[in-house]
Amino acid sequence: MNPIAGGWPLVLADLSRRDDGSEAGAGLGFSRGDDFAKSDHVFLAGNELHARFAEGRGNRILATGFGTGGHFLTTALLFLQLAPPGATLDFVSLEPHPVAADDLSLLAVAQQRAAKQWLTGHPRFSAGALDRFVGLQSALHAQWPDPVPGFHRRLFAGGRIRLTMIWGDPGIQFPRIDGRFDAFYLDGLGPDRNPEPWQEPLILQMGQRSAPGATAVTARTAPWVREALAAAGFVTQQRPGFRPGFAPNDDMLIARRDDGQGNNAVTPSPAEGPIAVLGAGMAGTTAARALSRRGREVVVFEAGSQPAGGGSGNPAGLVAPVISRDWNRLSQLTATGMGFMRAELGELVDGETAAFDGVIKLARSERHVAKQVGIAAQLQPDPAFAQWCEAKSLRALTGVADIDSSGWYFPTAGWLRPRAVIAHWLATPGIETRLDRPVQQLLGEAGVWRVQTADGLTHGPFAEVIVAAGPSSGALIETLGPWIEPCRGQVSWASHGSDPSGDVPASGLPVMREGYALDLPSGERLFGASFLPGDTELEVRDVEHEENRHRLAAIAPSLDAGLSADRLQGRASLRATTPDRLPIVGRIADGLWVSTGHGARGLTWSAWLAEYLAAQIEDTPSPLPRDLADGLRPQRFDERAARKAARRGGRSG
Repeated sequence: MNPIAGGWPLVLADLSRRDDGSEAGAGLGFSRGDDFAKSDHVFLAGNELHARFAEGRGNRILATGFGTGGHFLTTALLFLQLAPPGATLDFVSLEPHPVAADDLSLLAVAQQRAAKQWLTGHPRFSAGALDRFVGLQSALHAQWPDPVPGFHRRLFAGGRIRLTMIWGDPGIQFPRIDGRFDAFYLDGLGPDRNPEPWQEPLILQMGQRSAPGATAVTARTAPWVREALAAAGFVTQQRPGFRPGFAPNDDMLIARRDDGQGNNAVTPSPAEGPIAVLGAGMAGTTAARALSRRGREVVVFEAGSQPAGGGSGNPAGLVAPVISRDWNRLSQLTATGMGFMRAELGELVDGETAAFDGVIKLARSERHVAKQVGIAAQLQPDPAFAQWCEAKSLRALTGVADIDSSGWYFPTAGWLRPRAVIAHWLATPGIETRLDRPVQQLLGEAGVWRVQTADGLTHGPFAEVIVAAGPSSGALIETLGPWIEPCRGQVSWASHGSDPSGDVPASGLPVMREGYALDLPSGERLFGASFLPGDTELEVRDVEHEENRHRLAAIAPSLDAGLSADRLQGRASLRATTPDRLPIVGRIADGLWVSTGHGARGLTWSAWLAEYLAAQIEDTPSPLPRDLADGLRPQRFDERAARKAARRGGRSG
C-alpha cells in the first residue's frame, strides 16, 4: 500500500468521444460488434474457456483492464450459456482508471447494439442471449462501485458469478490479491496504450497466483511480454489474432503454465456438510446468507427469542465511511463495505427499509476542521464519493438552518432498519434458524463439530462453525476472551415534526457529529448513542437520554429544542469491541471461524466480511486485500502481546 494515501487520488477514465459515437481510451472499447467478437476470439477461445466452462473447469479468471466491463460481460454470458448447474465464476479485474458511474448511461446503448451484432447468428448462444446480456449489463451498472481505490465485489446471477473490481494502480493492488487463477486476460499491455510501469512486474508475479494448468492470453507479442511470461513459469506460443473481415491484424500470444499439469485445473469443490452459525445478528445473518448462496446448508443458533436481539436490534442504523489521511484499515473497511452492503440490499433500498441518499458528518472543532481540510486536499476524493462542504451547503442539504460547522457529505451513504433486513435474509432458502438456543460450548474438531446448547441438547455434526455471537464470542472461544469487551450503547428516539409550534425541523439527511440524528420515514427521530465500555446492564437510563440530547443539540440546537423528555423512547444493547476497534474475522482452527468485534460499524462492513469468510471457507478468490485481511486475524492480539513481552524481556536482560 502507498504509505501516504492508500492509492489516492484515484484518476478516473477520460471518456472523450470519437466521431463514430463510441468511447475512446485504453481498455474502454466494446461499443462495436467486433469488440465483443475480439474478446471472444482472443481471451475466451485463447484460454479454451468454451470447453472448460462446459466441463465446470477454469472458473477463476484474473484480467487487467476492466474498462466498461466488456470482457466480463462476454465471459459471464458464455459462462451462463455453457456451465453446468451449480458451477460458479470468479472474475477479478484490475483497472487503474475506472469509469465514472455517470458516464455509464452514455455507453449502455452503444454497448447493447454491439452485443446484438456479435450475438446475431452466433452458434454458441441460444435465443434470449441478448436479453441475458442486457440483464447483466443493467445489474453491473446498478451496482457500479464508488470511485474509491481498492477491492469492490459485486454478485450476479443469484451469486453464481462473483465479480471483483480492483480500482487503482495495479502495481500497488496486484500483490494484495489473495487467490489462485485458472486463466489470465492480459489486456491493454504496451507503452502505446498504458505507459504505467506496473505491467512487467505484474506478469512476473502471475506465477504466484496461478492454479495448476493456468493459461494466459494477450494480444501483445512484444519480446518483453514473452520474456516476462517465461520468467513467471509460462510457455508461450504465437497464434493468429482476431481478423475481422479477413483484414490483417497482429498475432496474439497464448501462454500455459509449465507445471506438468496440462489444462486440467478444476475449481475446488465445496466441502460437504452443514454449517453452524452462532448468532442471528447482522454478522451471523450475513455469514449465513453468503454461505447459503454458495449452496451450503446453514443452521443459525440464536440465544434470544427473536433474531437481532443485540446491537442489531435498534430501530435503524447508519451505513457510512470513515476518511483518514493514510487510508487505514478502518477507512478501507467502511468505504468498500458500504458499497457492498448497498449492493446486497438491492430491492430493500426502498426508502422504508433502507435508503442511500447521503449522510453528513460534521467536524467536531476548528482543529478538526483544519485536519479534514488537509485530508480533502491530499486525497482529492471524487465528489461522487465524498465532498468537503461549508456549513451553508450542509444547511441546504439538510434543511436544518442552524448547522454551524463544515463537514463531509457522502452522497452514497445511508441507513437501514437491521431487524427488517435480518428477517428478510434469514428467510433465504437453505437457512434454518433455531431460536432460544444459547450455545454453551463447542465440541469436536474439523469436519465433525457439534454445538451444545443450554437445554442440554447436542446439535451436529457440522462441517464448519462460525462464531458470530457478539460479546459472548469470547466465552465460546477462550483465546479471544481477553480481547473482546462488551460496550453498552443506548439510543433514543421520539416523534419529529409533530410539535404544534412547528419548532422541530425534519432533517433531510442523517447527520453525524459526536452522535447522530436520523429522521425515519415513520416519523421518529433516532439519535444517540452512549458508549460505555464494560457496562453490561440493559435497562434504559434517563441520564443517557439526556446525554443523547446533548449530542443531538451539538449537531444543531433546533433538532433537540422541540423534543419533549416525556415522549422519549430508548433501547440499550451490548456491542463487542476490540483494543484496536477493528473486527475479529477469520479462522481459529480447522473448521472453526469467527466474526465478532464489529462495534458500532457492523451494519457498514458485516456483509463484505461475510463474503470474505465464505470465500475462505470455500477456497475461492478473496474479496479482501491480503494485508487488510491480515489486520483482522483472530491471532493478532496474542501475537502483539507476545512481541511486547519479548521486548520487555530483552530490556530486562
